[in-house]
Amino acid sequence: MGLATMGLAWWLSAPGSAPQVAGRPNVSAFWRQLFGNGPIYAVLSDVTLIEFEKLIGRPVPLSEYETHEFDRLAELYIASPVERALAREFINRVTTSVSDVQATRDFGVLAAGLRLPLNLLSARDLSSSLISSQNTILLGSWRANPWVGLFENQMSFQTDYQETPPSVRFVNRSPLVGEQPAYEAEWRRYGYCRVAYLPNPRHTGNVLLITGTDVISTEAGASFVTTEDSIRQLRQKLGLRPGAPVPHFEVLLKTQVLNNSIPWFELVTLRSKQ
Repeated sequence: MGLATMGLAWWLSAPGSAPQVAGRPNVSAFWRQLFGNGPIYAVLSDVTLIEFEKLIGRPVPLSEYETHEFDRLAELYIASPVERALAREFINRVTTSVSDVQATRDFGVLAAGLRLPLNLLSARDLSSSLISSQNTILLGSWRANPWVGLFENQMSFQTDYQETPPSVRFVNRSPLVGEQPAYEAEWRRYGYCRVAYLPNPRHTGNVLLITGTDVISTEAGASFVTTEDSIRQLRQKLGLRPGAPVPHFEVLLKTQVLNNSIPWFELVTLRSKQ
């Protein structure tokens, strides 16, 4: 729970007279709308899970992930005792991506400026009761953060993975004029990030999903929700009047990936979920 403690420290160190993040009025209003009713839990991806799934040869469903049934799964799907022991040792090392850490650093600075309590959790430490009732930010792909799967059937752009050859894309369930039926990433050239704002399952708070086809694209999504120009563009495309609240939405971004950095990202398309 050290991550949660660090997030709380961000809030407690916030300046007492910072009602709005300087120069970002649209970002400030957006974040207050999403998270002004209670604490925020930023949930970092569990990248170790992806490698464990490769070792057992199958995905780990959320029901087994939440109850940490990794020993049973290793016993069931890995025949070699040596490989099984290595898999168990490996899955016990909970790690996340540098991009997720950088994103939550930016979230922490923003939350501190707005005096919003931000707590950090690994996906491994999240629970069904918390995500159903609290404000959460889910970072990372469905494979690295199985909690994303709770909302996948609500998405207009659904995640599609292929193991052989390796590929990932967002399938467009109902293409509009000018849209593609699917948006597939090209490794080390460009990727996509889906950003969605939804109510939590109990409608007592909000969920912000930031899911990239790679870790760098996830970082682009985090930049999108903290950048004034991006939120201003979002409001314009949604046709919102000044001061009007932002409706639930889903946005697809395209990112260019060069040398593990993001020189730019662009809004490809969006859906309002009013």
